[in-house]
Amino acid sequence: MSKYDTTKFSWLMLNEDFFDDDAIQWLEEQPNGKEYSLFYLKLCLKSLKTNGILIRQVGQMLVPYDASKLAELTRIDVDTVVVAMELLQKIGLVEILENGEIYLSQIQNMIGSKSIGAFKKQQQRMLKNEEKTTSGQEADKCPPEIRNKNKEIRNKNIDINLITTTTTNITKYIEDNFKRDIVPLEKEKIKSWLSVFDETMIKKAVDIAILNNKFTFAYISGILNNWEKAGISSLEDIESKETKYKNKEPTDDDYKEIYDYDWLEDESEDTSNDDKKTI
Repeated sequence: MSKYDTTKFSWLMLNEDFFDDDAIQWLEEQPNGKEYSLFYLKLCLKSLKTNGILIRQVGQMLVPYDASKLAELTRIDVDTVVVAMELLQKIGLVEILENGEIYLSQIQNMIGSKSIGAFKKQQQRMLKNEEKTTSGQEADKCPPEIRNKNKEIRNKNIDINLITTTTTNITKYIEDNFKRDIVPLEKEKIKSWLSVFDETMIKKAVDIAILNNKFTFAYISGILNNWEKAGISSLEDIESKETKYKNKEPTDDDYKEIYDYDWLEDESEDTSNDDKKTI
């Protein structure tokens, strides 16, 4: 059996009327507006893997980007960056969060992320479904590229609504169990989890963290990362691993995949109550 490929790839999706949007049109109407529009798209691309959040990690510190670092990141001159950031905040495309993080508010409508293994499985399921649908019926006369595009649009709308609802459910579940409010950056972390796992798996990881008395997002991420590396993608996979662990002499790898998260111990123990709002 081939190994499950957990390598992730992300993409930026622009609607065909992206440049007809009122905010983008207004931005490009300003002096040097085309430069500001290009700067915005570069910020979107740079924040693909962090769900629209941009902040520098220096060692254990989170350091906000200043204009010079944004200029270096996007290869656009500093003066243009300063004006662009002011305009983007003014029209609501960019927000500065309480800890200085840059948040691109529209990115969730433009971003996609998936592991190569998950993508292959999705394609296999789609092929099986299409075979069942077309079996014994006249072949679909709609050109494949148009049919696939229509499916992509429908699936995108469904995915956005599902992610919003599921994120709300998980946020409430964590707040109820952690006995504190979730900050915006943590909500973005939940959305990144949902690009790999479903709601039941994330809640299972939260439950395990609570059982280990670890009320941190870092610990939950560690659990999910272990599962992703082990190719565990469902509760059935966990049950199968648990059965395997109980019915034979376990190896260290078997144990670590499900139960052992001590490699997060140092990070979790150093986290104070005030630090529990950081990821």
